[in-house]
Amino acid sequence: MKTIFVKTIAIATGAVSLMMTLPAQAASFTAFSFKTNVTATPDPAGNLLNDPTRDVRLDSVEFNGRTINSFAVVNQAKILQNDTYTLADGSVFGVLHSGRGPNTINDNLVTEGPSKPNPTDQDIVSSLGNLNLNSILVTRENADKASIEVAFANPVNTFFFWERGGNPSGTVAGDSDLLVEALDDNNAVIASYKILRQNYTKADYNISTVVQPILNNGPFNIGSIGITLNGITTRTLRLTSSNNNGLIADVPNDNGPDFKVIAANVEAVPEPSVIMGVLLAGGLATLIKRKRIVTE
Repeated sequence: MKTIFVKTIAIATGAVSLMMTLPAQAASFTAFSFKTNVTATPDPAGNLLNDPTRDVRLDSVEFNGRTINSFAVVNQAKILQNDTYTLADGSVFGVLHSGRGPNTINDNLVTEGPSKPNPTDQDIVSSLGNLNLNSILVTRENADKASIEVAFANPVNTFFFWERGGNPSGTVAGDSDLLVEALDDNNAVIASYKILRQNYTKADYNISTVVQPILNNGPFNIGSIGITLNGITTRTLRLTSSNNNGLIADVPNDNGPDFKVIAANVEAVPEPSVIMGVLLAGGLATLIKRKRIVTE
């Protein structure tokens, strides 16, 4: 009886050892689509999904059979590059702007950020660090590159992006591209993903945007996309768009992304190999317990 039992132990231990020595996968992002649930003022004219000039409060998102309503918002930001352009009157502006709906300031539904060109690091935090989807970071198409880092209070693994896209009467959800890089605590890139305009799906709400005194336009469709880190978390993202003015030959034109990003820490569904390892480890513990009973 003891001999048979020892052979069983060897088989189980070998299986657990094999599972534990499988090579770890490199860090990467996986993209997914999701449904955006919001509270917003109805459109008085009844032609749009909501009043695009007022607050649009994010309530929850739905994907893969789950609903997420606990979010992390940006609490730090750093401008790395904000290329400038000059207007006819001599005014100089960077391509990054803080934008919001024209009437969000008069709506008490949810906090919004500022409406201004040449935002500071804190202005970017104010624009992105809330659940108002009508408070965004605007990138103009007047110069080449914009790059920022945004950080969250705690490590997170899932990021929800919304992009101001085409006209409400059209089919376009998003019309710009954005490079997303996850950074570790030493500021090294641990994963990257280029969101392309065709990756977005319609989020089923509309916004207009004012940046005083640069622009006041809309309404627009909004596109959405989610990306999740596989097996790791991060506090910091680097967000970059290049050749926004389309003047550099043979380089993709990112076309000035106007976006919002909000994060969450979403528990992953266990991989089959992990489930097998747990079962094998549990079986091994049972066999060891049986061995004690037999030998005593």
